[in-house]
Amino acid sequence: MSTITSSSHRLDVLHPVPAAVTGALIFGLTMTAGEVFDLNSDPAGGPSITAGEVAVYVGIVAAACVIAVWLGLWARAGTPGRLAGTALGLALAAAATFIIFWSGWPIVFGAVAIALAAEHRRRVGSFGAVTLTALILGAAALVAAATTCVLG
Repeated sequence: MSTITSSSHRLDVLHPVPAAVTGALIFGLTMTAGEVFDLNSDPAGGPSITAGEVAVYVGIVAAACVIAVWLGLWARAGTPGRLAGTALGLALAAAATFIIFWSGWPIVFGAVAIALAAEHRRRVGSFGAVTLTALILGAAALVAAATTCVLG
């Protein structure tokens, strides 16, 4: 009898890295859209953004990505309970950091919270109260922060 082993080379979209990168891209696109289309509430004719400011934004968002990915990888290596708890913690962090929407943290944390909640559902088979709360809160914080980045 022979055994055939095949490796799956699929992209795991519920992994924290693609989720964090997606959050960072959403942040960059929404901030750019607000500037390019003059939708934000900055005074007309105000100073445009400098290369130094862009570097600061990139550094701040990169820090959020590192934190979210580290927590996400730690949660994925554990039990479904740890996965659900981390998803809720990141969703709460996304909501709490909404006040500094310009940092990108609520968008990155919200995106990773959504991915972790979905990963919990994939493993367990359904959303629990904690993961459903994390999913809704993370999505709400992500959408609210992205909208504020465009208009704010």
